[in-house]
Amino acid sequence: MNTTPQPDPKDRPARLTVGVVGAGRVGPALAASLQLAGHRPVAVSGVSDASRRRAAALLPDVPLVPPAEVLQRAELVLLTVPDDALPELVTGLAGTGAVRPGQLLVHTSGRYGARVLDPALRAGALPLALHPAMTFTGTPVDVQRLAGCSFGVTAPEELRLAAEALVIEMGGEPEWIAEERRPLYHAALALGANHLVTLVAQSMELLRTAGVAAPDRMLGPLLGAALDNALRSGDAALTGPVARGDAGTVAAHIEELRAHAPQAVAGYVAMARATADRALDHGLLRAELAEDLLGVLADGTGTGAATATTPGGPGGATRTPAPTDDDTTGPDGTTGPDDTGDTGGPDGTDGTEGDAR
Repeated sequence: MNTTPQPDPKDRPARLTVGVVGAGRVGPALAASLQLAGHRPVAVSGVSDASRRRAAALLPDVPLVPPAEVLQRAELVLLTVPDDALPELVTGLAGTGAVRPGQLLVHTSGRYGARVLDPALRAGALPLALHPAMTFTGTPVDVQRLAGCSFGVTAPEELRLAAEALVIEMGGEPEWIAEERRPLYHAALALGANHLVTLVAQSMELLRTAGVAAPDRMLGPLLGAALDNALRSGDAALTGPVARGDAGTVAAHIEELRAHAPQAVAGYVAMARATADRALDHGLLRAELAEDLLGVLADGTGTGAATATTPGGPGGATRTPAPTDDDTTGPDGTTGPDDTGDTGGPDGTDGTEGDAR
């Protein structure tokens, strides 16, 4: 353990002035982290009351100004707006002359690499894509969570060291992502983080319906162990009725969901199908048990095409046929673990604002 006293950030000369365009959940936290590393936040843009409160909590005494003025004041500008708003914002800022030569322009979108900043590059800016693989709350705890957080880094080769250095200064771990792999990288994070929240929230709702008074307390140890096992062992950590081929149990689950939470059926079936495929591929689910299980899942209703006996307990369990519903689909997973901030219009000054994406 390093016991060497660390200098107070106030005693270190600031290396860069920092601005934030979009005071959603991510921008103020990253600027506060850069401040701890000796940089100096000088301006932030925010429209909603929530953004103003966030900026006041994480960046006290930093003035709120329009986006174009943020670029006038700062040498390093964080563009922390929703993915879909980013291209238009960059084009607008570059088109109005707000971008200055030599200015570091950093966006935090998971979807995009550095090329989305090409209009600013042509205006002389230095483009960096630094995406923190972390979920944000919009509170000071986010700054602490950045310690050890991985960042997806994409930048021109000549700026790679500068991009990685900024991540390290924020306490993060840089992970280089090729430009063309950014959408796949982002999809992977959304699949894990966004869908996890949905699954946990649905599970807690169902436990409450089942009469569990404190579903969070019940789920915490179970989900913590499952996550740890999955990170350590991958597919070898699969367990439960799908991996075992307990078709009768899965059919009972779906029938209960249809009765008490029909909105959860599609997600359950989609995840069960994916789990069955992985369990089969890795030799965890025996082929002779998979047929009945896949029959249960085939129509998304919890019943197969014909009456069959399944190994659900002593003597097996019986299921009966039901009409087929071929329109059942799984979750679409359209969002990612990013921040929603101010979405600028063509000139970077107007638009709508949200607090979380």
